[in-house]
Amino acid sequence: MNIVQVRSPFIIEVDETGQTGSKIELFIWNKGDTEPTVPNYVMSKNIPSASQTATYYNISNFLSEFIDNTNASIVSNVQNESNNNWCLFKVKRYYNDEIYFLIDTISYVGLNGFTKYTDGKQDAIVANSYLLQNQNIINTWHIAGSYGYFNLLVDTTSNEYQIIYENSDDSYIYYVPATGPVNLFKIPYSNASLGDPELPCKITVYNVGDDEDEYVINTQPIEECKYTPVKCTFINSFGGWQFLTFFKAQSNSINVKGSDYNLLPDNIDYNVYRGQSQAFNVNGTQTIKLNTGWVAENYNELIQDLLLSETVLLDNKPAKVKNKSFEYKTDLKDKNINFEIEFEYAFNLINDVV
Repeated sequence: MNIVQVRSPFIIEVDETGQTGSKIELFIWNKGDTEPTVPNYVMSKNIPSASQTATYYNISNFLSEFIDNTNASIVSNVQNESNNNWCLFKVKRYYNDEIYFLIDTISYVGLNGFTKYTDGKQDAIVANSYLLQNQNIINTWHIAGSYGYFNLLVDTTSNEYQIIYENSDDSYIYYVPATGPVNLFKIPYSNASLGDPELPCKITVYNVGDDEDEYVINTQPIEECKYTPVKCTFINSFGGWQFLTFFKAQSNSINVKGSDYNLLPDNIDYNVYRGQSQAFNVNGTQTIKLNTGWVAENYNELIQDLLLSETVLLDNKPAKVKNKSFEYKTDLKDKNINFEIEFEYAFNLINDVV
């Protein structure tokens, strides 16, 4: 499968010998829907000049219309991710030499992630499996609450995969069902089928056909007795849901805004209890500062993804990150690493939706 991150430009190039122009047809749909027989978008261009025959089309904005990351519902066993969290699309390329000639038809998978500027032009990632997070980061979760999950994209027509859970108490193997050519899975940090799901866990994505472990992810439960942990979920740079629990101290505050106006008295002998000015359209927002507690140095990557994310939830409530910068921390310089992040809930305290 060909994997594309739709928050960064994805350029389709057409450059055939003798062409005077080009055309592409773009078919987009979500898993579970019928693949369209008529293209959603058709784009065409003439060549700039006889010496510059290449034509280019950036299709990322059209793909993002079919992706809607709204909620990361917790699971206790491996399940399919919601189909609106990603999209499928197909591109037909044509060149024009008096009439249009079909060059090729290529199928892709679109995710709501991004690539870095230093990576250069985005090329589709070709893989039969794709982990939507950094496997070197140990995922933590609150031992007294629900654990999170990570996303795994697999092409089950090319390989058979197993998801293997292991801890010191028991192990459980989940076979990936062949429900279609491409599947996006939720892989929880622990599994209800384990003898004791609240133990540290190793999760292995095993490629049966090639007899190799493609990914190994370690998760760690943390028991926090003093503070109330806050679960932050956001879409990371890979285009998948990332769970980050803030275990330590938090502080809450509200910001109130309104418009103040002076009132005209209703009589010369005015009512002194009415006040000379009044605030109108008063509303407020709530902000919260959260601390991760002591974490590993590679959490710098998580915090960077959090600040760059367009979708953030705090305990399943929509929020925005107020921090516009953060300092990368290292074990050498900072010894113990803690991140304090300030959020603002993305809704007003008084319901003024009309």
